[in-house]
Amino acid sequence: MNADEIRARLTDSTQRINGKRDLTPHAKRVMLARAYVEARDALAELREQETKAVVRERQKLERKLFGTTGFNPDPQLIIAKRDADDRAAKYESPADARRALQRAERDGDTILAKAIASRAADWGGDPHWGALVQEYVAERPVEAETLKAMQELPNTDDGVFKLQQAMRYGLAVPDGLGEAHRHQVDGLAQQPLDGDAAA
Repeated sequence: MNADEIRARLTDSTQRINGKRDLTPHAKRVMLARAYVEARDALAELREQETKAVVRERQKLERKLFGTTGFNPDPQLIIAKRDADDRAAKYESPADARRALQRAERDGDTILAKAIASRAADWGGDPHWGALVQEYVAERPVEAETLKAMQELPNTDDGVFKLQQAMRYGLAVPDGLGEAHRHQVDGLAQQPLDGDAAA
């Protein structure tokens, strides 16, 4: 069920509950609160699933771009990759890393070149390190496509992404609950209904 369907179901439930004449006002509020909490929690689950899906996709692309994907799983190569990662981690400036990348490319050391590009990517938004990643993928069309796919993914920690999610998965309190705050709605939803329905 998607977000629109969840909201539509809540709207239907709200209309049905508010239309019942055999319920006390308190019973209606409890039932509305339960319907709202169910919808709110379902939307929160969708939101979490979306975030996790983006994170998983980013990790998959990062492994493809910077991991051992494409290397023979020979233990010696895995050791060489770890050694290259250790060496790349020592570069503190983009200039040093760029010189090392150029040497690695000249020498055909693809493992070290990838490790240096990975190190550059770790610096995130720094444009100098970012340019180094672009240099790495410049002559590698497959890696360039992978990097592009990574860059097109939203940053799940970004305020804009979180705001968009809040709008996409937000939910208005239904008619009948008035100005009840979240903790009040949760409290209402947990109240028993025994004896609330009119005979």
